[in-house]
Amino acid sequence: MAGSSVWAELFNSLPEPQSDYPPLDERPFPERFTDDFFRDRLPELEFRLEEACVKGSIQEVHDLILKGANKNAPLDKELKTPLMIACQLGWFHLVKWLVEFEGVDVDGPISRCGFRAIDYAGKEQFRWPNEEVEIADYLRSMGSNYTWWGACFSGDIERIDEYLQNGQDVNEINPVLWNYNAVDCAMHGGCGKAAQFLVARGGIITVRNCHIPVWDDMLWSIGRGDAFMYKEWGLEEGSFTKL
Repeated sequence: MAGSSVWAELFNSLPEPQSDYPPLDERPFPERFTDDFFRDRLPELEFRLEEACVKGSIQEVHDLILKGANKNAPLDKELKTPLMIACQLGWFHLVKWLVEFEGVDVDGPISRCGFRAIDYAGKEQFRWPNEEVEIADYLRSMGSNYTWWGACFSGDIERIDEYLQNGQDVNEINPVLWNYNAVDCAMHGGCGKAAQFLVARGGIITVRNCHIPVWDDMLWSIGRGDAFMYKEWGLEEGSFTKL
Protein backbone atom coordinates (compact mmCIF):
# COMPACT_ATOMS: atom_id res chain seq x y z
CA MET A 1 0.00 0.00 0.00
CA ALA A 2 1.32 3.44 -0.92
CA GLY A 3 2.73 5.51 1.93
CA SER A 4 1.66 9.04 2.78
CA SER A 5 4.73 10.51 1.06
CA VAL A 6 3.65 8.96 -2.24
CA TRP A 7 0.20 10.50 -1.99
CA ALA A 8 1.67 13.85 -0.95
CA GLU A 9 3.95 13.81 -3.98
CA LEU A 10 1.02 12.91 -6.21
CA PHE A 11 -1.09 15.71 -4.73
CA ASN A 12 1.67 18.25 -5.26
CA SER A 13 1.99 17.17 -8.88
CA LEU A 14 -1.66 17.89 -9.64
CA PRO A 15 -2.26 20.87 -11.93
CA GLU A 16 -3.50 24.06 -10.33
CA PRO A 17 -7.30 24.24 -10.57
CA GLN A 18 -8.53 26.87 -12.97
CA SER A 19 -10.65 29.63 -11.51
CA ASP A 20 -13.16 31.88 -13.24
CA TYR A 21 -13.13 34.31 -10.34
CA PRO A 22 -11.58 37.76 -10.81
CA PRO A 23 -9.98 39.62 -7.89
CA LEU A 24 -12.36 40.47 -5.04
CA ASP A 25 -12.57 44.16 -5.90
CA GLU A 26 -13.75 43.29 -9.42
CA ARG A 27 -16.58 40.98 -8.38
CA PRO A 28 -20.14 42.34 -8.42
CA PHE A 29 -20.95 40.42 -5.22
CA PRO A 30 -17.66 39.77 -3.40
CA GLU A 31 -19.45 38.19 -0.43
CA ARG A 32 -20.62 35.29 -2.62
CA PHE A 33 -18.44 32.27 -3.26
CA THR A 34 -20.35 29.18 -4.37
CA ASP A 35 -17.55 27.93 -6.66
CA ASP A 36 -19.72 28.95 -9.62
CA PHE A 37 -18.98 32.48 -10.81
CA PHE A 38 -21.96 32.46 -13.16
CA ARG A 39 -24.25 31.89 -10.18
CA ASP A 40 -22.40 34.41 -8.05
CA ARG A 41 -22.97 37.10 -10.69
CA LEU A 42 -26.73 36.60 -10.79
CA PRO A 43 -29.01 39.46 -9.72
CA GLU A 44 -30.26 39.09 -6.16
CA LEU A 45 -33.70 37.70 -7.04
CA GLU A 46 -32.33 35.05 -9.41
CA PHE A 47 -29.60 34.12 -6.92
CA ARG A 48 -32.22 33.53 -4.24
CA LEU A 49 -34.43 31.71 -6.76
CA GLU A 50 -31.66 29.20 -7.41
CA GLU A 51 -31.31 28.58 -3.68
CA ALA A 52 -35.07 28.14 -3.31
CA CYS A 53 -35.17 25.63 -6.19
CA VAL A 54 -32.36 23.60 -4.66
CA LYS A 55 -34.30 23.48 -1.39
CA GLY A 56 -37.52 22.59 -3.20
CA SER A 57 -39.42 25.41 -1.51
CA ILE A 58 -42.57 26.18 -3.50
CA GLN A 59 -43.46 29.18 -1.35
CA GLU A 60 -40.07 30.84 -1.75
CA VAL A 61 -40.03 30.17 -5.48
CA HIS A 62 -43.51 31.62 -5.89
CA ASP A 63 -42.71 34.72 -3.83
CA LEU A 64 -39.51 35.41 -5.76
CA ILE A 65 -41.24 35.06 -9.13
CA LEU A 66 -43.94 37.46 -7.93
CA LYS A 67 -41.19 39.93 -7.03
CA GLY A 68 -39.83 39.76 -10.57
CA ALA A 69 -37.36 36.88 -10.71
CA ASN A 70 -37.05 35.41 -14.20
CA LYS A 71 -38.70 31.99 -14.00
CA ASN A 72 -36.90 30.75 -17.14
CA ALA A 73 -33.47 32.21 -16.44
CA PRO A 74 -30.30 30.08 -16.43
CA LEU A 75 -29.18 29.97 -12.81
CA ASP A 76 -25.74 28.34 -12.86
CA LYS A 77 -22.73 27.70 -15.08
CA GLU A 78 -24.49 24.68 -16.58
CA LEU A 79 -27.30 27.05 -17.65
CA LYS A 80 -29.93 25.11 -15.73
CA THR A 81 -33.30 26.81 -15.29
CA PRO A 82 -35.48 26.49 -12.17
CA LEU A 83 -37.39 23.64 -13.81
CA MET A 84 -34.18 21.81 -14.70
CA ILE A 85 -32.90 22.10 -11.13
CA ALA A 86 -36.18 20.76 -9.74
CA CYS A 87 -36.10 17.86 -12.21
CA GLN A 88 -32.51 16.99 -11.42
CA LEU A 89 -33.11 16.98 -7.67
CA GLY A 90 -36.40 15.11 -7.81
CA TRP A 91 -38.68 17.84 -6.44
CA PHE A 92 -41.83 16.52 -8.11
CA HIS A 93 -44.13 18.93 -6.26
CA LEU A 94 -42.02 21.88 -7.39
CA VAL A 95 -41.92 20.61 -10.97
CA LYS A 96 -45.72 20.47 -11.07
CA TRP A 97 -46.00 23.92 -9.53
CA LEU A 98 -43.59 25.48 -12.01
CA VAL A 99 -45.34 23.89 -14.99
CA GLU A 100 -48.98 24.24 -13.99
CA PHE A 101 -49.05 27.43 -11.91
CA GLU A 102 -45.99 29.47 -12.87
CA GLY A 103 -46.21 28.58 -16.56
CA VAL A 104 -42.49 28.04 -17.14
CA ASP A 105 -41.18 27.15 -20.58
CA VAL A 106 -40.87 23.36 -20.50
CA ASP A 107 -39.01 22.64 -23.74
CA GLY A 108 -37.52 25.92 -24.92
CA PRO A 109 -34.48 26.36 -22.65
CA ILE A 110 -31.49 24.12 -23.35
CA SER A 111 -28.67 23.70 -20.83
CA ARG A 112 -24.97 23.77 -21.66
CA CYS A 113 -24.84 20.02 -22.22
CA GLY A 114 -27.85 20.06 -24.55
CA PHE A 115 -30.45 18.89 -22.02
CA ARG A 116 -34.04 19.91 -21.59
CA ALA A 117 -35.63 19.68 -18.16
CA ILE A 118 -37.09 16.25 -18.94
CA ASP A 119 -33.61 14.93 -19.74
CA TYR A 120 -32.39 15.72 -16.23
CA ALA A 121 -35.32 13.81 -14.74
CA GLY A 122 -34.72 10.83 -17.01
CA LYS A 123 -30.98 10.76 -16.37
CA GLU A 124 -31.51 10.79 -12.60
CA GLN A 125 -34.00 7.89 -12.84
CA PHE A 126 -37.00 10.03 -11.90
CA ARG A 127 -39.22 8.04 -14.25
CA TRP A 128 -41.19 4.82 -14.44
CA PRO A 129 -40.95 2.34 -12.72
CA ASN A 130 -39.86 4.51 -9.78
CA GLU A 131 -43.22 5.35 -8.25
CA GLU A 132 -43.91 8.73 -6.68
CA VAL A 133 -41.08 10.39 -8.64
CA GLU A 134 -42.15 9.79 -12.24
CA ILE A 135 -41.19 13.32 -13.25
CA ALA A 136 -40.11 12.46 -16.80
CA ASP A 137 -43.40 10.67 -17.47
CA TYR A 138 -45.31 13.66 -16.12
CA LEU A 139 -43.43 16.06 -18.38
CA ARG A 140 -44.12 13.83 -21.37
CA SER A 141 -47.81 13.99 -20.51
CA MET A 142 -47.45 17.78 -20.63
CA GLY A 143 -46.04 17.65 -24.17
CA SER A 144 -42.30 17.49 -23.53
CA ASN A 145 -39.95 14.91 -25.00
CA TYR A 146 -36.35 13.80 -24.68
CA THR A 147 -33.47 15.23 -26.65
CA TRP A 148 -31.08 12.73 -28.24
CA TRP A 149 -28.89 12.69 -25.15
CA GLY A 150 -31.79 12.41 -22.75
CA ALA A 151 -33.30 9.53 -24.69
CA CYS A 152 -30.01 7.63 -24.50
CA PHE A 153 -29.53 8.24 -20.77
CA SER A 154 -33.15 7.23 -20.14
CA GLY A 155 -33.23 4.20 -22.42
CA ASP A 156 -36.16 5.44 -24.50
CA ILE A 157 -35.62 3.14 -27.48
CA GLU A 158 -38.59 4.46 -29.46
CA ARG A 159 -37.30 8.01 -29.16
CA ILE A 160 -33.75 6.90 -30.01
CA ASP A 161 -35.03 5.12 -33.12
CA GLU A 162 -36.98 8.22 -34.12
CA TYR A 163 -33.79 10.29 -34.02
CA LEU A 164 -31.84 7.69 -36.00
CA GLN A 165 -34.51 7.49 -38.68
CA ASN A 166 -34.26 11.26 -39.07
CA GLY A 167 -30.51 11.30 -39.61
CA GLN A 168 -29.02 11.47 -36.12
CA ASP A 169 -25.35 10.43 -36.01
CA VAL A 170 -25.27 7.45 -33.67
CA ASN A 171 -21.66 8.22 -32.71
CA GLU A 172 -21.96 11.95 -32.11
CA ILE A 173 -19.88 12.99 -29.10
CA ASN A 174 -21.08 15.37 -26.41
CA PRO A 175 -18.07 17.54 -25.47
CA VAL A 176 -19.71 18.71 -22.24
CA LEU A 177 -20.73 15.28 -20.96
CA TRP A 178 -17.25 13.77 -20.76
CA ASN A 179 -17.03 13.12 -24.53
CA TYR A 180 -19.78 10.54 -24.20
CA ASN A 181 -21.46 9.11 -27.26
CA ALA A 182 -24.90 7.51 -27.27
CA VAL A 183 -23.64 4.11 -26.09
CA ASP A 184 -21.77 5.73 -23.20
CA CYS A 185 -24.93 7.59 -22.18
CA ALA A 186 -27.04 4.43 -22.23
CA MET A 187 -24.44 2.53 -20.21
CA HIS A 188 -24.13 5.38 -17.70
CA GLY A 189 -27.91 5.36 -17.29
CA GLY A 190 -27.99 1.60 -16.72
CA CYS A 191 -30.04 1.05 -19.88
CA GLY A 192 -28.68 -2.23 -21.21
CA LYS A 193 -31.32 -2.77 -23.88
CA ALA A 194 -30.82 0.73 -25.23
CA ALA A 195 -27.05 0.18 -25.32
CA GLN A 196 -27.53 -3.07 -27.25
CA PHE A 197 -29.94 -1.34 -29.61
CA LEU A 198 -27.40 1.41 -30.31
CA VAL A 199 -24.50 -1.00 -30.83
CA ALA A 200 -26.64 -3.00 -33.27
CA ARG A 201 -27.08 0.21 -35.26
CA GLY A 202 -23.41 1.07 -35.42
CA GLY A 203 -22.79 2.65 -32.02
CA ILE A 204 -19.16 2.46 -30.92
CA ILE A 205 -18.11 1.34 -27.45
CA THR A 206 -15.51 3.96 -26.55
CA VAL A 207 -12.04 3.05 -25.29
CA ARG A 208 -11.41 5.17 -22.22
CA ASN A 209 -8.42 5.89 -20.02
CA CYS A 210 -7.27 2.76 -18.23
CA HIS A 211 -7.01 4.10 -14.69
CA ILE A 212 -9.16 5.95 -12.18
CA PRO A 213 -9.41 9.65 -13.12
CA VAL A 214 -7.20 11.70 -10.81
CA TRP A 215 -8.48 15.11 -11.87
CA ASP A 216 -11.53 16.24 -13.81
CA ASP A 217 -9.81 16.56 -17.18
CA MET A 218 -9.24 12.82 -17.22
CA LEU A 219 -13.00 12.23 -17.34
CA TRP A 220 -12.88 13.41 -20.96
CA SER A 221 -9.95 11.16 -21.84
CA ILE A 222 -10.79 8.74 -24.64
CA GLY A 223 -8.80 6.72 -27.14
CA ARG A 224 -5.62 4.69 -26.97
CA GLY A 225 -3.42 7.76 -27.24
CA ASP A 226 -4.55 8.91 -23.79
CA ALA A 227 -4.15 5.56 -22.03
CA PHE A 228 -1.39 5.73 -19.42
CA MET A 229 -0.37 2.11 -20.04
CA TYR A 230 0.92 2.82 -23.55
CA LYS A 231 2.80 5.88 -22.33
CA GLU A 232 4.40 3.90 -19.53
CA TRP A 233 5.50 1.25 -22.02
CA GLY A 234 6.95 3.94 -24.26
CA LEU A 235 4.59 3.15 -27.13
CA GLU A 236 2.97 6.60 -26.98
CA GLU A 237 4.50 9.98 -26.25
CA GLY A 238 3.50 11.95 -23.19
CA SER A 239 3.56 11.76 -19.42
CA PHE A 240 1.34 9.62 -17.26
CA THR A 241 0.16 9.47 -13.67
CA LYS A 242 0.54 6.04 -12.14
CA LEU A 243 -1.40 5.14 -9.01
